[in-house]
Amino acid sequence: VTCPALEVPVHGIVNCSHSSAELTWGATCKFTCDKGFALTGPATLQCGSSGAWDKQPPACKAVKCEAITWLEEGFVSCEHAPTDLTYGSLCHFHCNKGYVLQGPSSVQCVAQNQWSNAFPKCKAVTCPALERPVHGFVNCPHSSEGLTWGATCQFTCEEGFAVTEPATLQCGSSGAWDKQPPACKAIQCEPLSSPENGFVDCLHGAGNFTYSTACRFSCAEGWRLNGSHLLECNHSGNWNASLPTCEASEQGTYLSVGIAATSASLLSTASFLLWLARRF
Repeated sequence: VTCPALEVPVHGIVNCSHSSAELTWGATCKFTCDKGFALTGPATLQCGSSGAWDKQPPACKAVKCEAITWLEEGFVSCEHAPTDLTYGSLCHFHCNKGYVLQGPSSVQCVAQNQWSNAFPKCKAVTCPALERPVHGFVNCPHSSEGLTWGATCQFTCEEGFAVTEPATLQCGSSGAWDKQPPACKAIQCEPLSSPENGFVDCLHGAGNFTYSTACRFSCAEGWRLNGSHLLECNHSGNWNASLPTCEASEQGTYLSVGIAATSASLLSTASFLLWLARRF
């Protein structure tokens, strides 16, 4: 008893234990498929005592991987349609702005009806923590949620110091801050000079007119101060009042006028006496 010869499946191979002319009772044939194809049906058939094979011959079906249709905070682009992701098909992963891939950027459908790697995830981009400036503070409202894309941090300074621009930084989509962090610089007022005929005495040394520096003004003898006797450098870097001046005191003015009047009176008296002497 012999069984009929078996056809080679499309995209497959059949290998029998005996030649096609000797497929007698008990002979076996094994089926395999080309790369990218998988057997549907039994892998081995045996010739029965009745001259018929014990099972229906298998076929070779193209390997297909499951469709990838969704990626949180991202998207997928494949070379073939979702229903035609056969062996060798590639799919590429992309993340939305402000997110970065964790895992492979692409996967390939392999012979075992599986993808070559586990699917990646899109993770929110984070910026590095910012250091507190010397004599200053940094406040990040979103720090509890992570310094992700769009998060802002504001810089302020201790009293007597001012922020050098910029005062606010924002986390960019690439995970870097949009500007260099600022510093806190000591507030300074314009240097003061002594008024004419006067003196100035400052709390801090010359050339160090920082915030809260106090300068006291006075005038030389015979001169009166016009304006504030005390100026202070305020938080905006300006003196709290205008520079005073020294003016001649009223006592000195009256003395000059009195001397002039007395001199004029004596001159008039002398002239009158001289006129009388000439008449007589």
